[in-house]
Amino acid sequence: MRPAIATAVLALTVGACTLKPDPAAQYNPNPLGPGYRIAQVQDPSSPNYAPNTTVDVTSVVVSTIDTYDETKDGKSVGTVYIQDVGSSAPYAGLSLYESSFVPGDLMLLPGDVLDVDGPYDESTSVGSAMFPAGQTLPQFNKPVSTYRYGFMSPAPTVVALSDLDQHVDGSNYLTGRKWENMLVTVNDVIVAAGETDSTDLRVSYLLSSADAGPPDLDACAMSNELYPLGKNDFPAGTHFKSITGIVTWFYSYQIAPRSAADLVQ
Repeated sequence: MRPAIATAVLALTVGACTLKPDPAAQYNPNPLGPGYRIAQVQDPSSPNYAPNTTVDVTSVVVSTIDTYDETKDGKSVGTVYIQDVGSSAPYAGLSLYESSFVPGDLMLLPGDVLDVDGPYDESTSVGSAMFPAGQTLPQFNKPVSTYRYGFMSPAPTVVALSDLDQHVDGSNYLTGRKWENMLVTVNDVIVAAGETDSTDLRVSYLLSSADAGPPDLDACAMSNELYPLGKNDFPAGTHFKSITGIVTWFYSYQIAPRSAADLVQ
């Protein structure tokens, strides 16, 4: 190699060795995605509490899909209940009202994990029904829900039945609000009164803890929103080791079992 060429090659080699590498890209992987958790946008004590705004929530798992039309008019089906993946924290559950899905032909199943983007509403009324001050119906209102992957349905969270008794004066409403739309289990309960409401084919049974006295009229009830309950299936005094279901609310709290397996006597 000629001396001039060798010198040039050496200079290039030395220069290449002194080049500074690009700084490492900032990477903060989050398997749950970049959005909020349901509990963050629902919990009034959260800095991200965002009622009546559009929010982006990622990695929510479908717990239940309402396919039981208890009113027999097609108006009581379709609600999808979701929870934060891997969480049983208060405020970790919500429902989807008239969601659109990506892909559009998605056949949704319990255990499916979604990202949800849309209005998070805390409604103070439904139609002509006005709720008492401070009481609302929370839901995602017509959001876009994008499928991520198949997982498993959430395990129920064990709660005290007394948490879901909001009392006639509503004084315990906020305690039950923590568990609304979540899959829960209550243990050692009895039917305090036979079937109490069959209006428009809705059936409910007032519940009481086995060691408590008679409940008031706004005590938690077991309802047929997700599964058929006959009007005379459970007379007063029927004891259940446990009842599992979705916590729903309309002026008072209900537990809606999904199947006969949710009722353990």
